[in-house]
Amino acid sequence: MTRILVIERRDSARAGGVLAQEGFVVFTALHPSETTTAISASRPNLVLLETTAPHSTDLELCTIARAMIDVPIVLLAHTCSERDAIAAFAAGVDMLVREPVGDHELVARVRAQLRRSPRPAETERDVLVVGPVALDRAKRELLVCGEVVRLPRREFDIAELLMRHAGRVVPRSEIVREIWGSLRDTKSLDVQVGRLRMRLAVAEGRRRIVTVRGIGYRMLTDDDSELEPLPAPAFAAMPVLPTGG
Repeated sequence: MTRILVIERRDSARAGGVLAQEGFVVFTALHPSETTTAISASRPNLVLLETTAPHSTDLELCTIARAMIDVPIVLLAHTCSERDAIAAFAAGVDMLVREPVGDHELVARVRAQLRRSPRPAETERDVLVVGPVALDRAKRELLVCGEVVRLPRREFDIAELLMRHAGRVVPRSEIVREIWGSLRDTKSLDVQVGRLRMRLAVAEGRRRIVTVRGIGYRMLTDDDSELEPLPAPAFAAMPVLPTGG
């Protein structure tokens, strides 16, 4: 599915909602500091920056996006002088859309940009592998040591995100934003990560996911010194969790 990252730089942002209604998978970055993380996490097919008028910060974000990923960049602005437009194109913008613009026209312009640009050489792998853990995106299947481990939908999505960034800490806010689409209470996240961690530990005999207190979670690689076999008593005491939900 086509993924679009919307960088919202105005209070009355609407592009994300419009594009989501058209069936695009929409990710949002609400603050400039979130942009690089959002690009890495969402791997977008198109970036749309929505602003009132393009200022230096907006142009800097466009430059960062262009340096990180070779996809169309669309700038949606209420006002934009000729000088600002020239600066925007120099910063890597492919299309400038000035308000007012109707929802249907905005979607058509986005689709036109997507048609002109080939999808990123689908470098995205269908199968992620971390040690003996393999996750097949297409089949929605996770295996440990060759055996299928059944996961509820949310736990599968969390596993996919952590495996995509294996070896580094993924902030809780990033997980919640990508899995649920917006910031919300993280108690549900803690519960589901705990269940996922236990399922993987039961299957492998080692704790593959660790908590980085106050920040988030990390999927350990085989080169990580923290990856150690669980003590026999701890392993034996782990329950078999239900997969419903």
